[in-house]
Amino acid sequence: MADTISVNKKSTAFLLRLVISLLYISMGLQGLISKGGGEGIGSLYKAMDAEGLIYLLAVIVLLSGIVLIIPLFSKKLPQSFVKGGMIAVLVIWVAVIFFADIAPGFSNFDFSDWISWIQAVMYHLIVLFATYEVCKKGLA
Repeated sequence: MADTISVNKKSTAFLLRLVISLLYISMGLQGLISKGGGEGIGSLYKAMDAEGLIYLLAVIVLLSGIVLIIPLFSKKLPQSFVKGGMIAVLVIWVAVIFFADIAPGFSNFDFSDWISWIQAVMYHLIVLFATYEVCKKGLA
């Protein structure tokens, strides 16, 4: 019974890391291809005034996602790169929450706006906590 539980925890951790890595890779590609996009990371891209900064951030997000996914399949990547990628995705996602959910302000919100805002914040917090869960062992 204990073996089954540990296998399930390992496979769940693997899948969570895979999904979070692919999320950051796709957000980096979104920034490179469309110079931003929709909600979430798009809010952070839109906060950048210069096109060069958007591309720089997109490359950092993309590389951070790649750095998170490589250790799932190979142990060749130095731990310092993995740790740096983990720190980058955590900092970037906190910035996303700020620019997408807090910086726009709350003026002229009606009830439906509050519900939409709370839903967006919850999605962003779920990604933040999942990212932290993926990164916490590597940052310890």
